[in-house]
Amino acid sequence: MRKLTLLSVVAALTLLFCATAGATDILYTTLGPNGEYDTASGYFVDGANYYNQVLALPFTPNATETMVDAVLALGNYAGGNSPINLYLAADSGIGEPGSIIATLTQQGSIPPFSGGGGLVTFNCNGCGTVNAGQTYWIIAQEQDPGTEQAWMFAYQDQSGHIAFDQNGSNQGPWNQFDGTTSGFRVDGAVPEPGTLIMLGSGIVAAAAGLRRKFNV
Repeated sequence: MRKLTLLSVVAALTLLFCATAGATDILYTTLGPNGEYDTASGYFVDGANYYNQVLALPFTPNATETMVDAVLALGNYAGGNSPINLYLAADSGIGEPGSIIATLTQQGSIPPFSGGGGLVTFNCNGCGTVNAGQTYWIIAQEQDPGTEQAWMFAYQDQSGHIAFDQNGSNQGPWNQFDGTTSGFRVDGAVPEPGTLIMLGSGIVAAAAGLRRKFNV
């Protein structure tokens, strides 16, 4: 009876692992409960025909998971509407971005600033694992000289630490200041389904081996 109970428990756990695989978690956010942000104000992220400003904001994940995307509150302010280049960077330890870890890819276009902007998703296939309690940076860069975007302020105009460069470089040198932070969210994912299925299969096989051993 014990052997059958053990196998049943293992099978149930395997099904549970597979059911939860692929779920996403919010690792960090300055957005409101329903994705709200300040629709009237923000910081410029723009090309050389404007301020040539690159903006970087820090975040600290609340769990250790694979980072899958970042969602930014953005509005197309002037000029064209070229996509923003978005980067994940390590922390330098002196209150500004360090080395770039991965590049994120913008999905869709940026809504007009005059209409309050919108939430724009940037997918990341190479960000890897971000660790709980460790600081990282999101760097937003507009390479098109004729495009000016606005990274809208956070929900209820939260305050935070910010770094910017006005040479159009995602490497700095960085200017630091404390002020109203921008609206964004970072999402993570639990282990992939294939990994969990393999784990579950291994446990079942091990349990079956124990059963054979006890039946000898």
